Parts: sequence; C-alpha cells; structure tokens
Amino acid sequence: MIQGKSIGRIIVFIAIFGMAFSAMAQENPQRPNIIFILADDFGYGSLNSYGADPELVRTPHINRIADRGMRFTNASTPASICTPTRYGFLTGRYSWRSPLKYGVTHPLGDLLPDPERTTVADWLKERGYHTAAVGKWHLGYGHGLNKDPMAYTGKLSPGPLDLGFDYHFGVPQNHDDKLGVYIENDQIYGIRSDRIQPYSRSYYGDRYIGYDAPQRINEEVMELLTEKSVNWIKEQSSEDPFFLYFAPVAVHHPSTPSAQMRGMSDCGPYGDFIQDLDMSVGRIIETLEYMNLLENTVIIFTSDNGGDIPGPHRPEAPERLAQKYGLKINGELRGDKHTIYQGGCNVPLIVSWPGVVKEGSVSDDMINLLDIFATVCDITEGTLPASKNVAPDSYSFLPALLDKSNPNPRTSMVTADVNGMHALHDGNWKFIDDTPPEGLPENRLENLKDFEAQLYDLSKDPGETTNLIQTNPGMAFKLSEKLNEIRNSENTR
Repeated sequence: MIQGKSIGRIIVFIAIFGMAFSAMAQENPQRPNIIFILADDFGYGSLNSYGADPELVRTPHINRIADRGMRFTNASTPASICTPTRYGFLTGRYSWRSPLKYGVTHPLGDLLPDPERTTVADWLKERGYHTAAVGKWHLGYGHGLNKDPMAYTGKLSPGPLDLGFDYHFGVPQNHDDKLGVYIENDQIYGIRSDRIQPYSRSYYGDRYIGYDAPQRINEEVMELLTEKSVNWIKEQSSEDPFFLYFAPVAVHHPSTPSAQMRGMSDCGPYGDFIQDLDMSVGRIIETLEYMNLLENTVIIFTSDNGGDIPGPHRPEAPERLAQKYGLKINGELRGDKHTIYQGGCNVPLIVSWPGVVKEGSVSDDMINLLDIFATVCDITEGTLPASKNVAPDSYSFLPALLDKSNPNPRTSMVTADVNGMHALHDGNWKFIDDTPPEGLPENRLENLKDFEAQLYDLSKDPGETTNLIQTNPGMAFKLSEKLNEIRNSENTR
C-alpha cells in the first residue's frame, strides 16, 4: 500500500513536472523537430567529449552538440549488435520479444518489425510530423521473399514506408554488404531491369549480387547519405515539425574514409572515418542553422553498439592501427561489439535542445536506447502512450533533460550479446545469465561451452574484472529471478 507521504511526494513531483512542461511548451509553442543520429559501431571513447585525444582524432561538430546539451555517461544499447538496437529504438521493445532471439537479420531477410505494431515514426506522423529514415537499415524488407535475390528487383513491401516513414533512402544491411545498392522508398534505387550479374567480392567475401542499378562506392556512401538527409531537411518548412532518423554507415568496417578526409586524422583510416562521421553531423547542423531551424530542433546523437575491435589475427585492421596510435575506441570498458560486457553496450549519448536542456550538462542516469521512444512521446505530447503495447519497454528520460534532480524512472534494464545471452543491470549491479536462448544453433552453442554466469558491482568495478557470483550468491539469485520475470512479461513500462 502507498503511504500518505509517498502520495504527497508523487503529487509534488507531478506538479513540478507539469509546470516544467508547461513552461517548456510556452518557450516552444510548436512541437520541436527531432533528429536522431545513430552511428554504427561507434565506441564510448571515440569522441573528444568522451575522452578521445584531440591529438589523434577531432570531432568538433559532435563536441558542439555536447557543449550545447546534455552528455550521458551511463547510456546503453539493448544489445551489442545493431539489428536488436535498431528494432528497439523504433518499437521501444526488446528485440528478443520478437522472432529475433539472437544475431542480426539476413542480408535478404524479411522485415523484422511488425507493421501492425506502433513505431516511434508512426506515433510522430499521427501528430503531424514529416518523417524520414536515411542510412543503414538492417531490419529487412518485405515478407516471404525467401532470401531470393530476384525478389529484390520488385517492390520491397512491407518496409520503412509501412512503419511510419514518409521517405526512406537506405543501405540495406552493412557497409559493403553483398547487395551493393541503395534502397529508395520501396525499391532498389535507380533499378533499370530485373537482370542480375554477380561480380567481384564484398568485404565479407560474398560475391556482389550485381543488380542492374547504380552500385555503391564505399568511399562515397557517407557523402551521399548526408546529401540525401540535407536535401530532405531543405524540403521541410517551419510550418510543420519533422523527424529525421539518420543512420550513418560510419564507423562500421570496412574503414573507407572519403577522399576529402583521408589522412586528416592522426590515427589512420579509422580516425579519418570518425571525422567523416563528424563532418556529416556538421553539415546537418549547418543546414538547420541556415534554415533558422536549429533553435527548435532536438538533436540526439548515439551509437547502435560499442566499437568493433578485430582480434590479433587481423593485426593490420584499421581499428587495431588506431589503437596502436593510442585511440581508446571503447574507453576503459571491457569487451567490444558482440560481447555482453560494457564495451559492447555502453555508448555515447548526447541530447541538444536549445533553451530547454542545460548547456554543457552531464547525467549519470541509467538510460537505454529503448527509451528514445517514450522520451519523444513525452517531449511532443507531455505524456506516454496509454497502451502498454506501445513502447512496452521504454521509459522517458525527459525528467533528466529538464532537471537533474527529478528521479529517473529506469532503474534496471536487460542487455544482450550476439548469441542472445542476457545481462540484467539493476542499480549498480550487473548479472550475466548463462542460459542460451531456445533455438541457438549448435555452432553458437559450442562457442558458449565455457560461458559462466557472472556478477559485477559496476560502481566499484566498471571494468568488470572481478566476478562476485561465488562471494554474493544471494544477489545473483535475486537478479536471476528478476531477469526471468522480465523475460516472462510482455512489457516493463
């Protein structure tokens, strides 16, 4: 039962929050534009504002977002690989509640999000926003295409246009994937016929499918994606708000910096590619400034997972070269992309909103990228979706953006690795479960034969060096039970 004092505190908080939102609404009579920038494989320590040495790499434009907004130190992705994070951001839902229990979508796989489920783009479009998704997609297209390359010469529906986006220009899967083309709206960009002529090989060793359409040139992808984003922004007016989901391919391998940026950093091509990303962000900011839209635009910058650091079998990889120069791609965190550790999931998160978010502020609150959905709802409507089926695992961190003293509703979250192994973060504690998901293939199970349950106190051991599961079995049991409750529920919000 809630006691009288607790009720009083709740009433006071609601009153304070209501006044804050009312004041915010008066300062911003029109709903703000929202630009969500989701970099690819961008590690926690790869920005100057997060500790990257400016003698090695420079990120002035993203630094500027941090200077003008709030930088989060405890932000996490729902998984250490990209598809689950992208799914989670769009739906506000853990991807392991979907058919995807581990790994990522196939290059020619079906659309993962259910078009019947409300996305953040749907929610905003219903409120008068113009919406676009430009950049890496990696959530599949169509249904029932059976991974048939020929099927991709026709209409790719359902797709982004069925998930609330008015416009889409995308890289289907990964930088230098075997499709080798762009997708515009619901078909291959510039396709001329249904002929296919396989040729050469991609970075991953697969032959390019060879669609009869303009082929991507790796060194020019970032420039074209930026150009498409800028041109779409130019089409917008100050009359109606807009939402742009910009998903750069940088800094996912292969490191292919533009001709303009090659050699400009001091830690090799990987650093150059980081600076390409920064330059793209700068062009978007400049466009907003020239159109007099910057002051009423929320800019959110983050990454889909931690940086990918190849093993010693690839000593000449650009990422390893950058490390040799001294760049700490994931800062002091353990692990990298694919892993269950902090280096795989902890990412930079910066939010700028002129006149609302305090400049140069820092928050240590626990944030998950699932929370973008609920926060956007809170920013634009002042409330969360009434149905728990909408953004079921998303919590609003608008209180943190408005006033650091307001309580953050998220106190726990689940993160996952490439094999679908789960960790529960609860306050300062992190419990890593050793139970693989159902249906995990034998080869993946073989890789997990030595995997053990783990327990860390991140407040004392942020580098996850000391497993406390033997010395604190009671805490491990408690967190294991809570993790199972979350997995057996349909929502956590």
